[in-house]
Amino acid sequence: MSANPAFEERQKRYYDTIALKKTDRVPITPMVDTFPIRYYGVTMKDAINDHQKLDELWLRYHHEFNPDIGDTPYFINGFFEISEILDFTLLKWAGHGLKDDASYQFVESEMMKPNEYDWFLSDPSDFMFRHMFPRVYGRLAPLAKLPNISASYYFFTPFIWAALADPIYQDVGRALTDAANVAAKTLGELTVFHQKLAEAGWPLAQGAMTQAPLDIIGDYLRGIKGMLMDLRRCPDKLLAACDKLLPVMLDLAVSSAKISGVPICFIPLHKCMDNFMSQEQFEKFYWPTLLELMRGLVAEKISPYLLIEGVCDQRLPVMIRDAPAGMCIYHLEGSDIFKAKKLARDKVCLRGNVPVSMLIAGTPDDVRAYCKKLIDEVAVGGGFMMDTGVNLTDAKPENVKAMFEYTREHGVY
Repeated sequence: MSANPAFEERQKRYYDTIALKKTDRVPITPMVDTFPIRYYGVTMKDAINDHQKLDELWLRYHHEFNPDIGDTPYFINGFFEISEILDFTLLKWAGHGLKDDASYQFVESEMMKPNEYDWFLSDPSDFMFRHMFPRVYGRLAPLAKLPNISASYYFFTPFIWAALADPIYQDVGRALTDAANVAAKTLGELTVFHQKLAEAGWPLAQGAMTQAPLDIIGDYLRGIKGMLMDLRRCPDKLLAACDKLLPVMLDLAVSSAKISGVPICFIPLHKCMDNFMSQEQFEKFYWPTLLELMRGLVAEKISPYLLIEGVCDQRLPVMIRDAPAGMCIYHLEGSDIFKAKKLARDKVCLRGNVPVSMLIAGTPDDVRAYCKKLIDEVAVGGGFMMDTGVNLTDAKPENVKAMFEYTREHGVY
């Protein structure tokens, strides 16, 4: 909490909108990502390697644009130093595989082969430690040569400890120590920044993050191609893996929300788009464990905040029908938000979806006209937040300002 009255005002507007109540006006809550870095003329490489600079840029953005909810620079941009230390292979960033002024880019790989499902299902911790870590982190590659740690149940297992005497593990120990020290420092910096943001009057948009179980498999284990093949070749193992991941993803979200004190959990949806799988497959493989994840969050009084990427028009009737009423944010990118409004009354708060293509290539008049349509048709009755489809990164400043100014002036009920 903060002694600044603007904090309570903004927080109440935000939380009441989630609860589908009419507020004094429509909140404007754009996803910032790296927009402040580009807008204030700093190179990406310089910004991500200087956390004090990141803090200054984000605070400057908040004071100039005055969003209704706070945004953190530490979501991904604050943790590249740890990735550098461990040689994280699933991400590229400025100065590390990309040009100095480029935004980060995920690198999707097949980290788990189809014949390794049994290993994952029987002992996921051993699988992560001796298989995933060595493949995902270059400096942890020697862990693949360790004996099965589960054998330590026997206690008298000198061969396990003797294995650690190999010189190859000395660098693993140094890497983990260095990463731990940097992680502790960064989390301290993150905490200080969030305190500064609260003192300046901005509550955080979310206090936790998790993912749908099938997205974990598609994003980090099997990749898109592997996951789509598994839908037909080994559906039972794919479902079992989703079930195995569900309590892990729920625990991650609940514990993080309790630590942060912000009862909103961000869940980006990556593999549920209409063109990724059939509706029948969506309702069998994707939705059940995601819905249980959402229900688990709501049971802990945590609001699920779903970033529904791409076009999910076929999915939304089911997703809105089953959603816990008055607790969820559905942030739409390319789905038809106007049709969604007709389904979402008294069920979910809608957020979005000013097209980023318009913010990059359009004019302020284009932006104002689209915002007017959203306010006139989607904001009716409450339960709507003005936002972009995805993040602001490359948007024209004049278009971003038009979105803010029009919403503040005309976003009333």
